[in-house]
Amino acid sequence: MASKIYESTYRILQSTKHRVNENIQPTLFPTDTELNDTEYWLFSDLYNLFGESYVGKHDNIMDTVLENIHPTDFKSVYPQTPNGIAQPKTFESFYTDHAVKINHDYIINSIFGNTLRKNGPDAKLTRYACWKILQPWGRMIFAQLYFMNPGIKFTELYNMSYKFARIYQRNALTQSNKIINGIAHRNNANMRQFNNMLHRAFFYTSDINTIKDYYNIRGKIYDYMGVHSLLARRNALNRAISKLDENPNMNFNKFTEILYTELINNRVKMIQQTNRPPEQDISQKSISQLTGELKKMERKFINKFAKQSLR
Repeated sequence: MASKIYESTYRILQSTKHRVNENIQPTLFPTDTELNDTEYWLFSDLYNLFGESYVGKHDNIMDTVLENIHPTDFKSVYPQTPNGIAQPKTFESFYTDHAVKINHDYIINSIFGNTLRKNGPDAKLTRYACWKILQPWGRMIFAQLYFMNPGIKFTELYNMSYKFARIYQRNALTQSNKIINGIAHRNNANMRQFNNMLHRAFFYTSDINTIKDYYNIRGKIYDYMGVHSLLARRNALNRAISKLDENPNMNFNKFTEILYTELINNRVKMIQQTNRPPEQDISQKSISQLTGELKKMERKFINKFAKQSLR
C-alpha cells in the first residue's frame, strides 16, 4: 500500500515538472533565457499533492515560501569574501531566483472540493525551493529525496527513503518514550524494572543485552532498530498513551498492563506484516551515522542547486 502511494507521488512530481526554457524556440545565437534549463514546480501542484499542513497556506504564497528560505540560507550559499566584503548578490535576489510569482488559471484541491481559480496567484519554485519547503517535515523524506536527486528512478528513490525514514521514526519514538517515562516517574516506578518489562514484551526476551551483544551494539538499541520495529513500538506506546488520556483516573498498574499488551500486540502485528520479529529488524548503521550521511547529501545538493535561478 505504501509503495503505491509513493509511486503515485513520484509520478505526479515527474508529470508536473517544468523547465524555464521549455516553451522558448531556440535561435541561432541563444540568449541566457534560452539556455536556462532550470527545473521548477508550481506551488499549486505541491499544495494539491501534499496539502496545506506540509507546504503552507495558498494565500500569500510568497510569504509562505519566505518562511522556509531564510537569510541564513543565503549567507551559507553566498558567504562574505575573505576581506569581509559581502557578495554583490542580495537575499532578496537570492529568494526571487528560487520563487517567482505568477498569475494563471488553475485548480486548487481542498476539503470543500476542487476550485477553479481564474488568473489566480501562484508561484514557480526551483528544486531547491521545493526541498526547503518540505525539509522541516521528517515524514516527507521521500519527497525531500526526490528533489535532492534529479533523475533518480522510483525504485532507487523508494529504497533510499526507506533507509532514511529510520531518522524520522527514531525521533518520533523518542517523543513517545519521553511521555511514557514521564508517566512512570510520576508514579515512582522502578525505571530499570519498568523498561525491562517493556523490552520483554516487545523483544520477547528478559535481557536486552543479549540482542545488543548479538549485533555488537554499544549504544541504545533504538538507534539501530529498523523502520518497521521503530514504528511498531511507537504505535504501541501511542495507543497506551491514548487510552490513558481517555481515562485519566486509570491507576498505574492498569496502565502498565495496557502498555504491555499493546507492545505484544504490535510485535505480533509486525511479524504478520513483515515475516520477521523486532529483534531481527536491526541495522548495522546507527541513526547518527545515517543522519551524517543525509547531511552530507544535503550539503552536496545545496552546493549544486542553491545558485540556480528562474530568471
